[in-house]
Amino acid sequence: MVMLYQKKNQLPDMPARDIQLVYVGYNDRTETSLPSSFHSHAQHLEIQYVSKGKGIISIGSHLYHVGADDLIVYNRGMLHDECANPDYGLWFYNCGVRGLQLPGLPADYLVDDSISPVMHTGRSANAIRSIFSCLYEQVHEQREQGSVVCPYLLCSLFSIIRFQVPHVPRQADTRRDIALIQVKNYMDQHYMEEMTVEQLSTMAHMSVSGFAHQFKQRSGLAPLRYLIRLRIGKAQQLLFSTNLSITEICIRSGFGNISYFNNQFKKFVGMSPQSWRLLKIGREKF
Repeated sequence: MVMLYQKKNQLPDMPARDIQLVYVGYNDRTETSLPSSFHSHAQHLEIQYVSKGKGIISIGSHLYHVGADDLIVYNRGMLHDECANPDYGLWFYNCGVRGLQLPGLPADYLVDDSISPVMHTGRSANAIRSIFSCLYEQVHEQREQGSVVCPYLLCSLFSIIRFQVPHVPRQADTRRDIALIQVKNYMDQHYMEEMTVEQLSTMAHMSVSGFAHQFKQRSGLAPLRYLIRLRIGKAQQLLFSTNLSITEICIRSGFGNISYFNNQFKKFVGMSPQSWRLLKIGREKF
């Protein structure tokens, strides 16, 4: 185990007045079932605390399996995405923060790059969960002087993470992990295109069976099932944010057949596209 600070008198200067909470949220199984693609935060760091479920986090070219009471630190500019395990779902708090400056680290870095960004909170889980809950209440219940309270809560959160949560060295990326994430990135960007497991395995320089096994082991889904999941996620975005017809959304999300689209949507979401749209935004929009 590696701890960044060993002596009690080496507490870093973290003036609360300089720290700004950009956002705080709680994501349940519904939100985390939506596919996401690699992204980074150029102006702030993000912290996630998994309260329930299981999932796979991609950070740079490395894959991490996460579960309840795990904490993930995304330093500013770190590429990442999340994928819930479809059998268990994923629930997590997250918050974006800017203005953090710790000794020896770039702005909006909470841990050094040599430390694994995924940590198990252990005995600190209850305290971290409580702080996230308080942050969420301050913002979403618009508590009086919440903008004054939140930076102090964040300072407490940072101190617990740095001094009371075990840190381990970051593992070196394996050649296989890098290849699998490169294929996954390709699928994220080209989900509208037709592709086969044979083509994808060639890109990964692996056998078909080996690629299919390794991809499912790391992502929780078989390659082509993951591709369908991407398309369903795109369809959900369009259903929620546009007035497009179901047929048009079917086409724009990469499905060539409306019956197949409806069938796959029901399998993944549990209801038809139209029912999901009405559930999420009601009838008054249409």
